[in-house]
Amino acid sequence: MIDDDVKKIKDVVSGLLEPINEKLDMHTELLESHSDKLDNHTEALTSIEATLKGYGDMYEVNKDKIGELDERVTGVENKLGLTPQK
Repeated sequence: MIDDDVKKIKDVVSGLLEPINEKLDMHTELLESHSDKLDNHTEALTSIEATLKGYGDMYEVNKDKIGELDERVTGVENKLGLTPQK
């Protein structure tokens, strides 16, 4: 009698688990596809960050050079008595 009851319970539980497992598999596939998309976006963002950092570094270098050039031009303008245009 007890073995019969256990088998019935096992059959009921197995019947309930099948649709749950199917849903879980479907959601697992969706999560994997989203993970793939996120991985692609992460690579793109990393590339953008590297590019922006490069531009930032170039800006710093150019800013210094522009400052040096401005000082030289201002000195020449002052010696020649020119009024700078802004």
